[in-house]
Amino acid sequence: MEMTKDLTIFLPEGYESSASRHALLLTLDPGLPTADIAARLRNEGVLPPMIVAARAEGSKADAAELIAYLASTHRILEAPEARWICGTGHSAAEALRLVLNRPDLAGRAACLSTSFEGVEGAPPLHSRLLRELEVRTDFPTGVKLFLDYGTIGLDECYEPYHRDAGAIFRTKGWKDDREFRITRTMGGSHDPASWRNRLEPALRWLAGR
Repeated sequence: MEMTKDLTIFLPEGYESSASRHALLLTLDPGLPTADIAARLRNEGVLPPMIVAARAEGSKADAAELIAYLASTHRILEAPEARWICGTGHSAAEALRLVLNRPDLAGRAACLSTSFEGVEGAPPLHSRLLRELEVRTDFPTGVKLFLDYGTIGLDECYEPYHRDAGAIFRTKGWKDDREFRITRTMGGSHDPASWRNRLEPALRWLAGR
C-alpha cells in the first residue's frame, strides 16, 4: 500500500517485479472497501488485476487530477475502458461528469445514490446536473455507467431524478444495458453500509459479469 496526501493506493500482486501495465479502479470515497471487493472479484475471475486507489479524507483534488497523477506515476493502461471510477452521493455526480466530459480519462463509472439534486437541493426540474445532460449535444460512445438508488430515507427521493436521467440518456441515443444501467435497490439507503453492499453488483455489471 502507498499513501500520498490525496490518495491511498493498493498495487496488484507482482506489480513491483513486472513491467506490465494495469487497469485502474479509483474510488472517490475513502470509506468504501473497494480494494477488498476488487480482490474478491479478481479471485473469482470477474476483474483483472487492478491498481485500486482511494481519494484521501479531506483531499481537495478532483477526479481528473487524481487520474492524471496516477497515470504519471504508475503503470496504468491507457485505454479509457480500463480506467474505472466510483463514487457515492455527490462524488457519484463527480464520477458521472468525468466520464461524460473526459471519456479519454475514464470510461467506466459506478455511481451509487447519485446526488442529482446538488448541494442546493434542487428538485428534478431544476437539477443542474439533469439540465446539463439535457442540453448536451455530444454523448460519448464506448462508455459504461452503472447508477443505482435505494428505497429508504433520502435515497427514496432519488427515483424521479434517476427516471429523468434514464429518459435523457435514451433520447441522446444511449441504450439500457449497453451504455448504462439504472437499478432500484430494495432496502438500499444513503449510507456507507448500504453502499458497501451495492458496490460489488455495480462492478460486476461494469465488468460484464
